[in-house]
This record gives sequence, structure tokens and C-alpha cells, in this order.
Amino acid sequence: MPTRVRLLDDPVLRKPCDPVDPWTAEVLLGIDELLKEMHETMLAERGIGLAANQVGRSLRIFILRDGEKEYKAYINPEILSQEELVDFEGEGCLSIPGATSTTKRYRKLRLKWVDKEGTTSEADFEDMGAFAVQHEMDHLNGKLYIDQFGPLKKEMVVKKHKKYLKRGGR
Repeated sequence: MPTRVRLLDDPVLRKPCDPVDPWTAEVLLGIDELLKEMHETMLAERGIGLAANQVGRSLRIFILRDGEKEYKAYINPEILSQEELVDFEGEGCLSIPGATSTTKRYRKLRLKWVDKEGTTSEADFEDMGAFAVQHEMDHLNGKLYIDQFGPLKKEMVVKKHKKYLKRGGR
């Protein structure tokens, strides 16, 4: 069942997430349930990615869409390299609904992670995939995309978000 996504002022979004030991059976059972909950929530919210802390669990796990209704899980992810910083127009966040803005993101990156079976993988991401990975990694580090802005731009995005909520959005 989908969970409500934690919003901007929730303290869980500002705390760096704890690493996961994916090889213990007890943790694996909990991760399966968490991943299912995250996937359902991401689909219900029409997102392309979701970090565990966005559903209230401070663990170094995020998921990204893989096709229309599937997802891929990234446990204890680590960015190994990044290149080509560019403007990314229209970045938004399920935790800050009703607002988007232009951010700076790397166009290419290499990521290392563990899957839920305990297998370590590495892959290269480009463009939207790289932007999504960086966005979710920020969540795992207790940051939001608006943290890269100066005070005026940040305030403008937060005002849009609050206006959206007042008008009955989520």
C-alpha cells in the first residue's frame, strides 16, 4: 500500500541515511517490504525515483523506474565519478510538490551499489538517468535540490510549494 511521501519540513529528509547490511536474512525481509512500499508509493505519485527517507525510513536505499511499472533498487549507492556539469531545467521533487526549478547536475556519472541479493554492481548513467541518481543521492545525504540555491531562489520555490499545498495539492 502506498505511503504518504514526507514533505519539505519533515526532519527525516534532513538526516543523512544509515548504511544497510543487505546480507542478513532479517534485513532482507524488511528490505523486500520497504521496496514494495516504495514502488507502490512512487507509482501512485507518478515519480521516477524515490529514496527510503521519503517514506520515513532513514536507510541508504533508493529506487528508480525501470520501464512503465517496474523499478530497480540501489542499496548503499556510491557515486564513483561525475563529469560535465550542466543546467537541468524542471527539476522537481515528490517531497516539494507544486514547484520545479533549474538546477546544476552532472550529465554523466558512474555509480556503484548493492542489489537486494547482495550483489555489487557498477554502471554508467547519462542525462535523465544521471540527474535522477544525483537527486536521490542528495536525499540519502540529507539534502534537497533546493539546497543548491541562494536564499531568494530557495524562498521562491518554497513559496510555490506552500501555495500548491494551500490550494489543496497533496
